[in-house]
Amino acid sequence: MKFFLSSDLYGHRRGRFLASILNVEEWSQDSRPASGFVLVCGEAFQQAVDKQESYLSWARQPGCCLLLLPPFKVGPLIDGLDWSISFSSTSQSVSDAHSLADVVAQEVMFQLNGCDGSSESSAGHYWNDHSSHTRYWKAHTNSGLVAATVLPLWSISLMDHAVQVLSFLTWLSRQTGKVSSVKVADVVKPALVPEDNTVLVCCYGMNVFSVAALSETLNKNAVPLLDLNRFDLPASFERLRSLGYLDNHTLTNEGLAYLQSSPYWAFAEHLKRVQES
Repeated sequence: MKFFLSSDLYGHRRGRFLASILNVEEWSQDSRPASGFVLVCGEAFQQAVDKQESYLSWARQPGCCLLLLPPFKVGPLIDGLDWSISFSSTSQSVSDAHSLADVVAQEVMFQLNGCDGSSESSAGHYWNDHSSHTRYWKAHTNSGLVAATVLPLWSISLMDHAVQVLSFLTWLSRQTGKVSSVKVADVVKPALVPEDNTVLVCCYGMNVFSVAALSETLNKNAVPLLDLNRFDLPASFERLRSLGYLDNHTLTNEGLAYLQSSPYWAFAEHLKRVQES
């Protein structure tokens, strides 16, 4: 597993410490690797709303892992998940005196709240009070994963614990889906644009799967949901079909998994209920 640091973390002293114990490269939004493990400062992720979807869409792919590290902003962490951050009000401890969490327990400032995803006791993701300091979430069995930890993995206290840090990260990386060994030469799948997510939501919510059917349904609504003049519907449908998210008659399993793992799932479900009522 190749490790990457987000640009803001790579240029910070925290990133320099991580680079001293791990073999890391700087993450580039413009040339994202096919797989790997990227570590991002949680606060920077929360503030960079325009970059969040890029990170999350990458992390859905097999062999990809995104880990958010402290510091964080207090409040919601990731759209679509119930994870939130608060300040820790009590000192935490773990029963394993030789664990990674025990080394930095007194430096932990934040509490990770929420039930979505998983924490693994065998991987040491829990405090003694049964709250979790680390959680991870996957869209489906073979997808990549998104994780968050309140452990300051960049702490100088871990200088002599590089093996434990690597073990902690490696365990998360092993939970990701497997990248297919079959490679198709000269095939480049198109990247989605923001309008494509809106079209996918409408296809699911309105149960329509063609340009003509979507246009007709939208035009029948008393209150227009979309300004069709701002959308290139044929191009959107072509991209969604090229990615395998739509076929001529339905939303595919891949399309449904993508939508369910996106920040737009709640709206898609609401739209479907409204259309069926």
